[in-house]
Amino acid sequence: MTGGSPSGRDKKFWYLQNHRLFDQLSDEAIEDLCIISRYKEAGRGEHIFFQGDMTDRIFILKLGAVKIVRTDAEGNEVVKDVLGDHDLFGQLPFSSRTDGGEEHAVALTDHVSICMFKRSDLELVLARDPRVSMRLATHYSERLRALEQRYDGLVFKDVRTRLLDFLRRYVELFGSERDAEGAVPNHLRQEDIAQLIGSTRQTVTATLRQLEREGLVCYSRQRIRLG
Repeated sequence: MTGGSPSGRDKKFWYLQNHRLFDQLSDEAIEDLCIISRYKEAGRGEHIFFQGDMTDRIFILKLGAVKIVRTDAEGNEVVKDVLGDHDLFGQLPFSSRTDGGEEHAVALTDHVSICMFKRSDLELVLARDPRVSMRLATHYSERLRALEQRYDGLVFKDVRTRLLDFLRRYVELFGSERDAEGAVPNHLRQEDIAQLIGSTRQTVTATLRQLEREGLVCYSRQRIRLG
């Protein structure tokens, strides 16, 4: 690639070439991926997709973080997950959604970059190269294990333990943004955290204060640091 500002196609090529799903593909195969993918950038608070409009889309995060939000028939929103660099969201090729609910992703960071694929196009890539298929299956298995662990936590762990577990995962997710004191940016509301750990905002607030008194957590609207 030549000097100067990279084009959208150059950005896609570089990112896909360096993504763990595709880093063993040839340049020609990466070029094919560039043709079938779309590149999008979003800012904090912007909605990335709505399930009702884009059920056949798969998204790969290049940069930044998003929260996945589910909306029920009454318009109530629940935060389901927080995803960071290199994560996938949307409908994976070997999954199906029949519950009729609506989901969308909201950009949490100032700069979010994503690549979007049509599900049918990515299925063709998987059929041509078993290495990509295996890596995607591994990623999906890891996500399922993480969901199982979260479910187990809701059943067997108290709120204090669930909150500490979540904060550790969150700090790890944003580890590349740690400041000199080891704190990471706080992109979530306490209500978001409560929904993610199956609690209430009031309980989360009280538990955070207790953890701060014990020196285990330093929490503010701007930063989160573990003691």
